[in-house]
Amino acid sequence: MVRLIEAVGSSSRSWDAAVTDAVRSVADDAPDPIGVEVSRLWADLDGRKRLRTYRASVKVAYRQPLQPPARTAAAKRTGGRRTR
Repeated sequence: MVRLIEAVGSSSRSWDAAVTDAVRSVADDAPDPIGVEVSRLWADLDGRKRLRTYRASVKVAYRQPLQPPARTAAAKRTGGRRTR
């Protein structure tokens, strides 16, 4: 199953570095990302109208292994057979 997680990153160097920061910020929740969708880029300006801080809002896609459904207590007692 593929899941998405949203993140925001920032950098004083570039938007590329801000995207990388966002992906790294979700490394615990999405340890093996397979794709990134950049949804918004913006920056803070300093007093001389120069870009000071680059920011990126992204969605990171990652694979999550499927888990079999948990067996209920009734299924354990009957060995998985249906009872009426």
